[in-house]
Amino acid sequence: MKNVVLADRTELIEKALEIIENKNVLINLLARRVRQLNKNAHPFVPRLDQDDNISIALREVIEKKIYPIYRDKNDDK
Repeated sequence: MKNVVLADRTELIEKALEIIENKNVLINLLARRVRQLNKNAHPFVPRLDQDDNISIALREVIEKKIYPIYRDKNDDK
């Protein structure tokens, strides 16, 4: 059972990397969203039976419900 979940998650990660190609940006976005979900934030995609918060966040990226916002370097001034 655990191997099936890991295989599904690997697929989700690969699909999410097609949308957000920079791994560091994807990891930061997922970490932030998982923290929100851990604090009972409402998911933007339906929760499936075996979904954990990481899988939900990955599906949100794949379905383009969440995305990074890049700030211009001049915004700090």
